[in-house]
Amino acid sequence: MRFAVLSQDEKYVENVIVADASQQEELETALSRTLLDAAPLGLIIGDYYNGTNWTRNVEGEQVVLPIATPSADVDEALAILMGEVQ
Repeated sequence: MRFAVLSQDEKYVENVIVADASQQEELETALSRTLLDAAPLGLIIGDYYNGTNWTRNVEGEQVVLPIATPSADVDEALAILMGEVQ
C-alpha cells in the first residue's frame, strides 16, 4: 500500500512510502506523522490540502486532484514492491 506522509500541520505531503496496511499505526507512531492512503488521489510529494480539496501545483496553478495519469511502469513497480510479481 502507498502512504502519503503528511506534514505536521497535515496540509502537505512530505513523502510517499510503501508499506503493508497493517503497519500504518506503527509507522505513524515512529514518524510522528499522519499517514494517508495515497492511491485514491495519486498523492505525491508536494501535494497540498487547502481545507477542502487536495491540490497539485501544475505549471504554477493549483489543480484539484485527482489528475488522471495512469502509468503501467508505476503499476508494475508497485506490484513488484508489494510482492505480487516474482
